[in-house]
Amino acid sequence: MIYLLVGLFVVVYVFQARDRLGRKLSKGRLQVGDYDGALRWLRWTSLGNPSVFALHQEGLVLDMAGRLVESERRYRRCLAMTQKGSPYPRERLLACLGFVLVDLGRLDDAEQCFHQAIEAGDVTGSSEDGLADILLAKGAEPEKALGYIDQSIEIARRRDGGSVHWARYANRAWALGLLGRAEEARESLALALRDPETLAPGIAECHWLAGMALLAIEQPAEACQHFRLGKDADPRGKYGRRCAELLRKWE
Repeated sequence: MIYLLVGLFVVVYVFQARDRLGRKLSKGRLQVGDYDGALRWLRWTSLGNPSVFALHQEGLVLDMAGRLVESERRYRRCLAMTQKGSPYPRERLLACLGFVLVDLGRLDDAEQCFHQAIEAGDVTGSSEDGLADILLAKGAEPEKALGYIDQSIEIARRRDGGSVHWARYANRAWALGLLGRAEEARESLALALRDPETLAPGIAECHWLAGMALLAIEQPAEACQHFRLGKDADPRGKYGRRCAELLRKWE
């Protein structure tokens, strides 16, 4: 009887800890840009019954891999699960879906997602940053984009004790560059580059954004240095491939 109880305890513990375990194991694969390996760990630890959290993590991995249609499907499945009673915060899923839709070029749908996320309670500033991404993708209204980015930075400072994700400074540099404010753009870019990334997709994204900011201030040779670093950091990922495409165009 004691062995049965111990076995039952182990099964319950593993089931409850599966999301944390899956995230930890998949992160190790993401560190080297192994997206298939990260997905395998997430699916194995979900034990055939993925939670909203596990599906959210799959959506993130698929997004970083550039498998955008699959990523969108995961997020929409998650949102459907939250409508059926899951307490998982919808605003996180809506914001993530918005970023995928930006990459898919469905900018009106993305804008709607970001506004819905804010209405649902997103207090992280991510959705404001996403609204700026839409304008940067269009190459239009950089002043408005800068306003959204500054909002997102201020929200993060108030919420996270002054900690601001590097990508917001990189986006700010891009917007400032489009406005012709090159010196300020370089100052913001320096803030973005001061905190090194450890995951391959993050490194590639950082160098892609740096390159886009430098193109905006008409520094293609310097931009290509970053595109080269991004391509080498994550050749199989979304941002690594973007860097490779821009290198072919600007080198």
